[in-house]
Amino acid sequence: METIRKTDGFRNEFLFVFPGEFLAQITQDEMFHALTVTDIGYFPSAHYHFRQRPAGCETAILMYCSAGSGFYSVNGGEQKTLSAKQLILIPPNTPHVYGASNESPWSIYWVHFKGSIVAPYYQTLSGLLPAALSDVFGERLREMFQQCFTMLKTPLLKEEYFYLCQMVGTMLAMVPCAGKDSMLQLSSGSRRLEKTIAFMKNHLHDMISLDELASAAGCSRSHLNYLFKGVSGHSPVMYFLHQKMQAASRDLFFSTLPVKDIALSYGIEDPYYFSRIFKKIMGVSPRQYRSQIKG
Repeated sequence: METIRKTDGFRNEFLFVFPGEFLAQITQDEMFHALTVTDIGYFPSAHYHFRQRPAGCETAILMYCSAGSGFYSVNGGEQKTLSAKQLILIPPNTPHVYGASNESPWSIYWVHFKGSIVAPYYQTLSGLLPAALSDVFGERLREMFQQCFTMLKTPLLKEEYFYLCQMVGTMLAMVPCAGKDSMLQLSSGSRRLEKTIAFMKNHLHDMISLDELASAAGCSRSHLNYLFKGVSGHSPVMYFLHQKMQAASRDLFFSTLPVKDIALSYGIEDPYYFSRIFKKIMGVSPRQYRSQIKG
């Protein structure tokens, strides 16, 4: 009987591969030379998952097993088990093989990346692998992956792609402290900010108040205002409007909907108010923006 092996195609999976043309163009910018994300995803309960690359691949691969288990072998070495709450890093251009357990197939979050950070980072981390993660770190890592997935549900601007790369960089920076909960609880303010931003991204088509944002963050209005102004220079409400206008700019690019309909889709009934906010944030009116990008 032939063994079933799958590289992807799992129920409820998330898989995103950045197009080669996009990467070729955007990585000309020096800001992406240190870290460039090429692929990212999540395979839940990945029955029959198996991957073998005799020559490796040009990217490094970070894999976190959130449940179940599997196996891996790097550069012809011994086969090792990757269990729940463990993480591995496979260096680029290195032969490897990995796969899910038949009895308890793993659920894995993974990301492919390259850049000048890879070699020194692997040198630092290699002795810790597979890294056993604390509960706090595992939850934090899953939250960050999910935030990346939410961002990727709409086309990314250059600035948003840079933010995604930096989020992956933060994941990498946290791994050496993976077993130390105290290191991951340094800033409740940072966690509140990220929770609030995730809430905003899930409600871009609604009008939400400062009270609702504070409730999502789990703090007072004044404290949330302090946190946002300290990091972004904007109030939470203005930051939320920035997110709305960036999303609306994609609609202007990818659709022919009238400006008033786009405004209404983001919960703004007055198209003149929408145009004023859009111009304040984006520098041009919605119609000027559309005419510029359409050439």
